Amino acid sequence: MTTSPRHRRGDLLLALAIWLLGLATLLGHPASGRDQLAAAVFGLACAVPLVGRRRYAVPAMVLIGLLGLVGQLTPIAALLDGPFLLAFATAVGIVGALERPWRAAGWAVAAGVPAFAAAWWKADEPGGVISTIGWLALAFAVGRAIGIRRSLLQARADADHAAHQAAIERRVADERAAIARDLHDVIAQSIESVSMQATVGLHLYDDRPAAAREALEQIRTASVGASREIRELLGLLRSSEREPARPASLDDLAALVAASAVDGPVATLEITGTPGGYDPLAGLTLVRVTQEALTNARRHAQADHVRVVLDWQPDRLTLSVADDGAGPPAGGPVEGYGLRGMRERLDLVGGTLDVGTGPGGGLRLTATVPREDRP
Repeated sequence: MTTSPRHRRGDLLLALAIWLLGLATLLGHPASGRDQLAAAVFGLACAVPLVGRRRYAVPAMVLIGLLGLVGQLTPIAALLDGPFLLAFATAVGIVGALERPWRAAGWAVAAGVPAFAAAWWKADEPGGVISTIGWLALAFAVGRAIGIRRSLLQARADADHAAHQAAIERRVADERAAIARDLHDVIAQSIESVSMQATVGLHLYDDRPAAAREALEQIRTASVGASREIRELLGLLRSSEREPARPASLDDLAALVAASAVDGPVATLEITGTPGGYDPLAGLTLVRVTQEALTNARRHAQADHVRVVLDWQPDRLTLSVADDGAGPPAGGPVEGYGLRGMRERLDLVGGTLDVGTGPGGGLRLTATVPREDRP
């Protein structure tokens, strides 16, 4: 396990703080300057192993325990107790935070037994040794509590990451389902258009060759357009196996509206409200709805003009596509492949679709989607 420079600096500061606290325990102690210096060097030796606490927590604790044993065998053992116990208690707490508590407890006992056995053997009153062992047990318990909290936070982070990945996979699946519906709609509408124009061409072939030729030209135009759309949709489906392609967004609306006027009625785009952030899948859905509505206006509405309005509201986006064509039938619009596909796509992002009569008597489609990303 590698450590970052920030972690290494933190470990150095911890070791320095433990050493300085160990020096503080020497203040006021009736000892010679030579013994004080020896105790300071000993405290530094006990603090240095803490620098490697992240990678070598158990070896650092064992090394400090052995230094404690060496300290107990010196004539100035009482002077060395403070620096040793501070470093050893810190090391015990660090080991207590490890993932395997029973093994950590075993290592803590094994590291401390030699030094404390020597202290017990030299002590006139073992009460001080027992109380010190109690403080070390408390240090281990604190470390264990920190380890448990760390494990809980890691488990929560893993769960959040898994939920995020599941949401991404769900959204990818939704997008692929939307693309599949687009593909279905393109094929169905193209075949319907080709069939209709072929019927007209056959009916007029003998009597009105020019009209039949026009029907054949429309068949060719519809076939070329359908072929292009199918290739684009298949490319989107395959892109998940390679580098993902940039999905359509609301930035593409202007180009989409302009392109529809090439072989259809004049189309204009109006944007109201204040543009800002939005759910990308909702934006893609509105683009698909616009594409479908413009296609319907071009093929079926017999319209001269189509008006597209995108309204940015604080909590939702509203798209209105209205034409000045024949309008819906008296009994209401027929729910064909196109309208059904729009409703299904909008339902995936929590949106709605309203179909009615526009101001000019033509068909008006109003799609509303929430702006914020759904969980």
